[in-house]
Amino acid sequence: MNKDRLFIAIPIMTEQRSILQIKMEELQSLHPFKKWVHPEDLHITLCFLGDTDPDTAEKVKDTLLELTASIQTFRLDLGELGTFGKPNAPKILWVGVHGEMEPLRHLQALIEQAMEPLGFKAENRTYRPHITIAKKYVGEADFSEALLLTAEQSAQRPARWTVQQIVLYRTHMDSQPMYEIIGSFPLGGR
Repeated sequence: MNKDRLFIAIPIMTEQRSILQIKMEELQSLHPFKKWVHPEDLHITLCFLGDTDPDTAEKVKDTLLELTASIQTFRLDLGELGTFGKPNAPKILWVGVHGEMEPLRHLQALIEQAMEPLGFKAENRTYRPHITIAKKYVGEADFSEALLLTAEQSAQRPARWTVQQIVLYRTHMDSQPMYEIIGSFPLGGR
């Protein structure tokens, strides 16, 4: 049986995607990373499901539709730049998120709990919401947080938006963009 690699996420709205795209273009000249994320692939992951068969994917969709009906919209802002991995050679360059974090964390926890009966295990680490913009630093010199901060200050723009939906993405490993929306679930039953 065919399986698709799936995950649940908050899509980034057009205006914020444009802001992030400008920030990414500025950063690319300063920081060589192996892969920069396609602007249409920018998102905030809520729950990674992994390889999922079609029957289970339909159950995921039904569960998300029911779950999101009782969740109210909330507001987020684009935040600071940061990294995961070794400070001198990070694996991930990301943009943080700020705003109404309690509703975001609550939504993420509810989704993880709702996915467990369908056979998906919850993460065993603390949820750290972020938007990945680049992967695998490949510079010859050590990665510099100072250069990151310089780029950060030049790219400050207001970037608040209201989260009105979550989506279920399918991954196409060798495509650009790499993620395809296969289900959209409005918050508050809109």
